[in-house]
Formats: sequence, C-alpha cells, structure tokens
Amino acid sequence: MKLTKKIVGALAGITLLFASVSTNSFAGSHAKYPSKPIEKTITFKAGGAADIAGRLSAKAAEKVLKQPISVVNRLGAGGSVGFDFVGKQKNNGYNIGWLSASILTTTILGKLPYDYKHWDFVCGVTVDATTIAVRADSPYKTLPELIAASKKNPGKIKIGHAGVGSFTYTTGAVLMKQQGAKVVFVPVGKRRTPALLSGEVDAISVHPPELMANVRAGKIRMLAVSTPVKMAAYPKVPTFKSLGMDLGFYQFRGVFVPKGTPKAVIKKLSDAYKTAAKDKALADAALNKGFGINFIPHNKFPKYVAKQDALLRKAMASIK
Repeated sequence: MKLTKKIVGALAGITLLFASVSTNSFAGSHAKYPSKPIEKTITFKAGGAADIAGRLSAKAAEKVLKQPISVVNRLGAGGSVGFDFVGKQKNNGYNIGWLSASILTTTILGKLPYDYKHWDFVCGVTVDATTIAVRADSPYKTLPELIAASKKNPGKIKIGHAGVGSFTYTTGAVLMKQQGAKVVFVPVGKRRTPALLSGEVDAISVHPPELMANVRAGKIRMLAVSTPVKMAAYPKVPTFKSLGMDLGFYQFRGVFVPKGTPKAVIKKLSDAYKTAAKDKALADAALNKGFGINFIPHNKFPKYVAKQDALLRKAMASIK
C-alpha cells in the first residue's frame, strides 16, 4: 500500500511538472509574439480607400511588432470569402484580417453559416461615413430639403445604391424610412457616381471616398454624413446626428482574428494598431481619401461589434 501511494505521488509530481513546463512554454510563446511574419487578409479591392487604410495601418503596426505584415486581397461575396478564410486559420496571431461592418451584414444575410461570434475582434481603427449626395446643380441644398420634397412628391426622387443588403443601401433605406420619406431606391451597383452625374438618379447613398474627386471638382455635393462626429476631410458637411437623424450604426473598419486567439496576442496587436492609428501617413490618407480615424481598443471593441450587430439586425429587418 505504501509503495502504491509513493508511485501515485511520484506520478502526480511528474504530471504537475509537465503541466508547469507546458504552461510556462505556452506563456513564453505569447511573450515572444510575434516571432515571424504576419499575414493580413483585406477583403476589399486593391487601391480603394479601405485597402489603403488597411495597408498603411499594417505598415505602421509592423514597426511596433518588429515583424513584417504582408497583405493579401481576398475578394468575393461582399467580403465573405476573406472573412471565411481568416476564420479557418490557426488562432496563433499570424493570420489576421481587416474587417468592415460587412462582417455583420454578410452574416445577418446568411451568406456565411454563422454569426459574428465566429471570430475574435482585436480593435477598430478607421471609420467610413455614409453620405446622401446630389449633383452640385441639384435643387436640394440640404438633406431636410430632399426629405421634404420626397414627402410632397412621393416616388419622384430616385436614390441610387450598390445593391440591397449593402451597408450603404441599408443606411439610406433606414434613414428614409425613419424620416417618412417616399423615395425610390435604384440598384445601380458600381455605377453610383456615373448614375448620379448623368441624371439617372437624383441622389446616391455612398461612402465619401468614392466621391472625393468629384466633390473637390465641384460636381457633387454631400448633404450629410452618418458619422456621430464631423469628419476632418469634410468638416462643413453636417452629420445625421446634428440634424436629429442619427441611426447608431456605422461603417467601422479594424482588425479581427480566428476565434480562440490568445488574449495576450490580441492585446499586442491592439497596442500596435493603437500606435498605427496615430501614424502620419494614415492621417494624411484619411484627409485625402475621405475616411476617419476612430481607434477602439481590444477591451472595448468586442462589445462595440456586438452592439453594432444588434442595431444592424434590427435595421435590416425593418426594411425587408
């Protein structure tokens, strides 16, 4: 009996020793993170404002992490291809993604067989407004004027959009329903700006980076933007909120990782992107392209995403 107890005790000691070594090794690997290059998936086309923000923030973050961050554009199905790819990678911090609110709209629409909880969320970095824009010669000088005209002449005003289910369509449709506006939404896809300039539609719901060249050329006027605060790139354009029309959901962009990525790794990535959010090259691009900087750290971003998901679900259900 005494011998058995000694054997059991010895085995228990060995087990504890291995557990301690394993735990220390596991913790040590996190402390050394990153020890090799990181790959970043961007779900937007190369050269667009979202892609530029994703690349510049990666370039700035790698200075902090002391490892290169290579960028790969994985396109398709409104971002679903890239979102799905990142979710299937090892959760060790070496495969990260650049997201937008499309990670919510695609899952809400069922384009992926799971919801936003399928991933872990590191931090928010930038934000894109949604604007209702008209031609410079439009009789509608303000958003309230356009809404008033639509109520006076139901079905007369046409608003172009990327397609049902897109973030900009959802924003425009929910806004008009909230205000009791009687407009006709026209799916013009990628022809949003040409459709507006040609007179095919009276207004469009779109992200400002698509319009900045024409806005600066005096061809297009933004009536209002959806962000809760004014944007540095167009400080004179009123916000929905200042007009009493805030919807509460926004086109945020940031970093996400496979589910189960260690918290220590998530914090390191978040801290690196916090520094990146202050990078001059990113700030200059934001002013030039028309997006904003809005850093949300790792300890607040998951709750922010959850709230945005709830708001978008309710909004999208209201316009079916």
